[in-house]
Order: sequence, then structure tokens, then C-alpha cells
Amino acid sequence: MGMDAEVIAVGPFSEAAVAFLTYPAKSYANTQPGRTIIEKVFCVESGESSRSYELARLVGAEVWDFNTHELDPMRADLAGLAEQFDGVERFVGLAAAGFRFYYLPNG
Repeated sequence: MGMDAEVIAVGPFSEAAVAFLTYPAKSYANTQPGRTIIEKVFCVESGESSRSYELARLVGAEVWDFNTHELDPMRADLAGLAEQFDGVERFVGLAAAGFRFYYLPNG
């Protein structure tokens, strides 16, 4: 069994974030500004350890160094992410909307 990994975003709900959230805008009609929203941004679920390690590298984390799991979006390799993963636009948009990002290995 290989390792899975994901990058999640945690941040305040705002109109600026709506375009980058998972559900259609109407789903957030009653959501109060500032409420905490959690989103998956990048995900490796296939047990492909090498892809999980690559995701970590591209977002500026070390897989088993928990000190690096809160990410600095400014350190991410956006071009490399765009070549290998879907969701870079969401990553950039959520960062602009004040979300924080975390790398989560599993395996």
C-alpha cells in the first residue's frame, strides 16, 4: 500500500472565495461572512507514494516533517503544480481570499 496525500484549505467565507469553493454559489446563500470553510484543493488518493512526495515538494512541504505542513502559498511551484495537478486556480484564488493551506500525508 502506498501513501496518499492532500492539500486542504481552511479560511473565512467571503464573496471573493465563492468562485473557488466546491459547491455552486447558491449553496452558500445563507453562509455568514467569516464562517470557517474547509476545502480539499489537491488530492492523491491512488496510493502513489511518488505523487504524494511530488505534491509535497511542489507546495513547499517535506512529507514527514510536520513543521512544514502549514504551507506558505508564496513558496509553491505553481507552474509545476499546473503540469501535474488540477486545482491551481482554486489554490491561487483561495490564497487571495485569505485561506491557509495544509499538507496532509496518509500512509
